[in-house]
Amino acid sequence: MKKRIVVTGLGIVSPLGIGINENWESYLAGISGIKEFEMDGTRAKIYGGKVPDTELETFIPEAKKGKVDRFASFALVAAKIALDDAKIDKGLDKETIGVFIGSAFSGINIIEKQIKVLYADGPRRVHPLLMQNNLTNAPPGEVAIEFNLKGPNIGFSCGACSGDYSIIQAFNTLQEHNIDAMVVGGTEAPLSPRVFEELGSKGLFHTDNTGLNRASCPFDVTRNGFVLSEGSGIVVLETLKSAEKRGAKVYGELVGFGTSHYNNDPSNQKNPGFYYKALCIKRALDFASIDPSNVDYINASGISGIPEDIEESDAIKSVFGEDTHKVPVSSIKGSLGYSIGAAGPINAIFSLLSLHKQVLPQTNNLKNIDSKCKSISILKTPNFRFVDIILSNNFDYAGNNVSLVFKRLS
Repeated sequence: MKKRIVVTGLGIVSPLGIGINENWESYLAGISGIKEFEMDGTRAKIYGGKVPDTELETFIPEAKKGKVDRFASFALVAAKIALDDAKIDKGLDKETIGVFIGSAFSGINIIEKQIKVLYADGPRRVHPLLMQNNLTNAPPGEVAIEFNLKGPNIGFSCGACSGDYSIIQAFNTLQEHNIDAMVVGGTEAPLSPRVFEELGSKGLFHTDNTGLNRASCPFDVTRNGFVLSEGSGIVVLETLKSAEKRGAKVYGELVGFGTSHYNNDPSNQKNPGFYYKALCIKRALDFASIDPSNVDYINASGISGIPEDIEESDAIKSVFGEDTHKVPVSSIKGSLGYSIGAAGPINAIFSLLSLHKQVLPQTNNLKNIDSKCKSISILKTPNFRFVDIILSNNFDYAGNNVSLVFKRLS
């Protein structure tokens, strides 16, 4: 018999701060976590979403300070918040709890710093924990060690959908194995010169430094690329049987997911750019056996990319047809930026909070909707309404697509 999988804990570290309430309330108040700052080791001033260091330091376990890379420290903090929220010590055997966490760039920060040390001072001065801190499985490993979780443990790396795939594989693991709960999500610390060089050379992210009002503005006519940010989103997935047995709070049920991939080189595409995004959405709804007309809200990928936002709008229209304008849509990237491998789980967290609180978040930093995106109904202010089913999209700029479907527990 198919198991029902629910979410019992949420944890977030983002440019808006640390913790669920701080992020949710700041976002609804229209506060932005995107700032101008000087890139370490350069004179370049850029826009990005940076996690506040002083706040982060108060949450990192004392024994881990200086011993884990930034991306792993985000995951440690977000995981603790999620585990505390789920009250995981109440009625769960830690041998039946696993950890799956994804990251696209992994320990890029420690690699860059230690390369400088190597060239300046020689190999004997390189950090002895360099290799283990750089690995993609560093975050799930550190989380498992810190909280004594003995279940399956995997690090995922598949671009901006890394965190989403950890959620999908955790769902499958809970279905197929004798595991009660999974601590899953994504973490990313991409604010490094190397990442900016790589993505900047491809013309992918925001380069107009004329003001923050033009930085990360999803679906706006003035948008000109995404804004990189760092952070982590972690959720506790649990079988409904386990959650009910221990009387756990439930944010919502994960009832479906869809995936797709395409080569985003226009010269190699047989179908229009939106086709594979639409296919991803359709697969998620088909998996959940949900008709598009029953979806109450779409938490869009909406990365503030010029073609990407148009393609997502067209994909939604393609799937929802004449019901398109009935479904509210918003993107949280206007305040949070694009945290690559953590973006999908952070989107999922906001979707689950919307289900739990019955409030739909607005699209911050949206002034004038691009005429090519007007086929969808984009929220500019918070919307208080009954919400039962939410579609949460995360579409990677490099071609990976994931859609998750969450439902209010009934």
